[in-house]
Order: sequence, then structure tokens, then C-alpha cells
Amino acid sequence: MERPDPVLAPERLQEVSIFVLERDVETVTNVLLHAESLHLEDVETESLEPKRHWAETADRALALARRAGQVLELLDIDPLTQAPTEPVRPGDELDLMEAQLVLAETRVASWRARAERNRRELESLALTRSQLELLEPLRVPVEALGELRQHHVVVGTMPAENLTRVAEALFTVSFVIAPVQVRAGRALVVAASTRQDAAILDRALRSAFFEPIPLPADAHGHPEEALAALERRAELARASESELSAERVRLAGALRDTLVPLEARLRAASIVAEAIRRFPGRGEVYLIAGWVPERKVEALGSELRAAADAPIVLQAAPPAGTRQGVPTLLSAPAWLRPFRILVTTFGLSGYREIDPTLPAAATFVLMYGMMFGDVGHGLLLAAAGALLGRRVGPMARIITVAGVSGALFGVLYGTVFGAPLFPPLWLRPMDRIQDLLLASIAAGVVVLNLGFGLNLLTRARAHDLLELVLDRNGVVGILLYWTLVGGAALTLLGRLDIRVVLVTLAPLALLLWLKEPIQERLRGRPVGPIGDTLVTGFFELFETVLGYASNSLSFVRLGAFAVAHEGLSAMVLRYSEGPAGWIVLVLGTALIVGFEGLVVGIQALRLEYFEFFGRFFRGDGTPFVPLTFQGGRDARMHA
Repeated sequence: MERPDPVLAPERLQEVSIFVLERDVETVTNVLLHAESLHLEDVETESLEPKRHWAETADRALALARRAGQVLELLDIDPLTQAPTEPVRPGDELDLMEAQLVLAETRVASWRARAERNRRELESLALTRSQLELLEPLRVPVEALGELRQHHVVVGTMPAENLTRVAEALFTVSFVIAPVQVRAGRALVVAASTRQDAAILDRALRSAFFEPIPLPADAHGHPEEALAALERRAELARASESELSAERVRLAGALRDTLVPLEARLRAASIVAEAIRRFPGRGEVYLIAGWVPERKVEALGSELRAAADAPIVLQAAPPAGTRQGVPTLLSAPAWLRPFRILVTTFGLSGYREIDPTLPAAATFVLMYGMMFGDVGHGLLLAAAGALLGRRVGPMARIITVAGVSGALFGVLYGTVFGAPLFPPLWLRPMDRIQDLLLASIAAGVVVLNLGFGLNLLTRARAHDLLELVLDRNGVVGILLYWTLVGGAALTLLGRLDIRVVLVTLAPLALLLWLKEPIQERLRGRPVGPIGDTLVTGFFELFETVLGYASNSLSFVRLGAFAVAHEGLSAMVLRYSEGPAGWIVLVLGTALIVGFEGLVVGIQALRLEYFEFFGRFFRGDGTPFVPLTFQGGRDARMHA
């Protein structure tokens, strides 16, 4: 029975080692590819190494699959998207599949050659037509332009304003430049000189951005006559194109039932062989090593044993506490998955890290609503997200939920499109700015402490007791933060003597200052030079204290943007009272919902990434990419 999807942690994995005989390796690989449960690890030792002939088989199968795909594309046949259900054995089947492919290619080859010739003919005719249309104003036989023996003649176009410059540059030679026609600022010209001065003429023309028109080799007579002859040839080529299209349809009908499954099996064979080339082995035994979700290990083992002819050995164990490189497989309820992009844009959780998708979604939506609070604007944003639907993927769901949050905060603020239409359930930002800013800082304190708590969970999952206690975001750091924040607040209110705060701060600050030598001693490692350690520790402590203050005050933007939002909305309403007020109202509302909505989203993400995630999340995990006939899918979007 499968456990429900974990919400705050990646799925538990087990490290598996599967030993299989060579006669079963293809069958077992097919099962693994269909199961999509194994993240393969490359293992190579002195006694076990991949077998080279599988690399050759994989390359050959891939080349054949590409050839089959080209034939399908030529015949305009859609390939299969599903992998074959029957096991694919590239070691035994490639010769037969190649023979079938060669037969199909032979049937298509004649049509392909004729279609290619006809295509080149149409392209050549189109080029010749464009050349003749440019030469048409000359009204001289085309072949006559190329039969002059004593003169060098060129025809082309150039910017009309450069005609005088070219004439001035050629004052030392005999030449003729005759503009025939001017269109869109470019002149069609015929230029001529003696054969001896041909290089000088060509150089002067190039400097004036002259573009020569090649004389069509197969055109004769005046351009009008040549164009008529050209049209007759084009009609024949187009008729051939229609016949070739009909022949392609007939070929596709005759070959579809053979080619489509053949291409699918060749593609699958290349994937099977590519997987096996990564399995190390010795003699008749192969080792398949990797990671499998804990909840799937038993079922996968039963499926492999049922498919194999000979006994297989499957060893599975959870990763040791110090094991590095364990991949991350994230699973979450369907309603939460759209918000994963908020996290994966920053990074992927490590295997022993907390998956911050749920707290990130909650804090992002609440912070967005607080900055964008307005019933009308929020509902418009939610409607925009609903209308975008699948066009922008998971972002549409995030936009919708953020808009609903803005509408709910609009109820707390009592505003609809910037107008105070009903009494606020909490406060009106413009009327109680100080209270709103203090509430923003309080919200920041809550978010930061949520980050502290998640860091404790992360360190506990990693069994890192020293960092859990001595880190700036660990137990000592939390106590120092609350001593600074709470002590300062109580001292200002006159409820606590400053000496009590200082006495409490001293040992906590000392522990953070001496964190590195304490940890090194407890881990049994030598401590570095004491002077360097003390200086480094002091500056890290100083940075930590400043960070606590700046991180908390950074959340002031929650209230500041709420005030700015109400002020901008009120300004739009004020200017919409004129004769063209509805235009101002529509454009202003669109600006607020579109541009300000984007800016508020960026600010909420900034608080997430720099203030919240910085407490507990590194985001340097390795994605779980299972063996699959689909070519491997990133675990960030998997499950």
C-alpha cells in the first residue's frame, strides 16, 4: 500500500543494486523503462565495467531510428507517442528491423528523388522569374547582355542617391551608367565599360552598394518572351508537384502500418541499448545500480522476478546518513503542484532538505494579497489567471490564487477599485500607515521564524546536530534573534532592564563568534590559526546581527506597497471624473492590475528568496530522473 504524498519532504528513496544475467538484461531493462521508477547511477569499478558492444548497438539503433523518422516525416506520417508494449531486444532484432527499413526506403527512394528534382526546378524557376522581372524594363534580349566581347556589362540595383557618386569616382575611365527605373529609392541600372576597365567599374559599384542581377542562363529572347516561356515550365512543374503529392499519399497509406511500429521499436531499441551500455558487468552478470522510491521497491522487485527467466538478485537499503548525491523526487497533492515553480526557479531541494513548496505558497500568496489588497483589482487579476488557463501553465493558477488573496485583503482594507465603499474589517492603508508598517514588520518576524523552524527540521533530517544548535539560523541564532528583537521592544516599552538584555546577549554572541573552533573541536579536527578564526568569526557575527535587523525591516515593503496601491488607485479615480474619464479609468485599472501586479509579484518573490529561503534552503539537490521510454523527465516537474 502506497503512502500518501509527502508535503514537506522529498520522497524516501532506497539505493538498489540489481544483479541480472546477460540473457535477461534486455527483458529487465524493458521492465525498468516501463516502470519509470529507477534513477540510474553510473557505477564502474576495477572488476565491473560497461560492455563496449552495447555502445555500438545503441549508436546503430539510434541511427536507424533517425532514418525511420526521416521516412515518416517525408510521407507526413505521425509517429507513435507510446512505447511498444512488447519487450524490445535490440541485440536480436536490429538486423531484421534494418532490413524492413531498407525495403521501405527503397520504395520511397524513387518518389523522393523525383520530388527533390521537382522542388529544385520550382525554386530555380522562381529565382529566374525574379531576375527576369528586374530585367524587363531594359527591353533587350537577355542573351544579348552576355554576348558583348569588347565591353563589360553589368545589370543591378543600387541606392538612387549613389548614382552621382559612382559617376564622379569613374572620371578616369570610359564608362556608361544608365538608370532605367527607380523604385522605393533603388535604381535599376545598366553599367558598362571596356574589358580593361572592368575591375575599376566593379569596385566603384560595390562601394556604392550595388547589387548585381545575375543573367538567367536558360532564358532567351526579350524578358517578356522569356517570362511567358518560364510560366509554361512552371505550370508543368506545379502539375508534377500535384501528382507527386498524390503519390506520397498512396505511399503513406501502403507503408503506414509497417513504418509506424517499426520506427517506434527502433526508437525504443535505441533507448534500451543506451540504458544497457551504462550497466557495468563481468562475464555473464550485469549490475544495475540506482535509486527507487521506497514505496515502489517491493512491487518493482516482484515485477522484475516475474519477467526474468533466471533468478535475479535485488538488494535495497536506505541511504546512509553521510551518503552524498542522493537524488530528489518531489511529490505533492495536485492542488499544490502549480506552486512548485516558485521553488524550482530558485533551486531543487536536497534529499535531506525540507521541500518548501507549501510554506512558500502560503507566504507568497499572503504577502502578495497584503501588497495588492483591493476587492476589484484582486478579482480582475483572478479572472485574468482563470482566462489564461493552460496557456501559461502553472503560473495561471498562481495568478488566480494571488488575485483572490488580493480581493480578501481588499475586504480587510474596505476598498473596491480604490474607492472606500464599505468600512474596513481591519484598517484602511492610507489612514493608518504607521499601524500597517508595524504589522508588516510583525509579519516579517513570523516569516523569518518560520524559516528558522524549517531550518531546525532540515538539520534534524540531516542528523547535523552541531549546525542545528550553533548555526546562525539554528537554536543559538534563534535565541540571539529573539533576544535582540524582543529585548529591544521590551526595553523601549520600559518593561525590561537593558542590562538583562546585554547579559543574555553575551553568551549567545560568544557562541556564534566561536562557532568554527567549537565545531572543529567537537568533530575531532584541528583548529586553524586562532587569530584568523577570531577575526573571521567576529565579522560573521557582525554580519549576522545586521542581517537580523535588515531582514526584519525588509518586510516594511508589504505595508509600503499597500499604501502605494491605494494611493495610485485613488489617483486613477480622481482623474477619471473628467469628460473622458472612462478611458482614464480603463487604462489606469489595466496599468494597476498588469504592471503593478507584476511588480508586487517580484517583491513577494524577493522576500521569499532572500529573506525566507535564506534561513533554511540551499536548493542544490540533484533531480530524480527515472529511466523511461520518454527519454527522462526532470523530477522538478515529475509526479
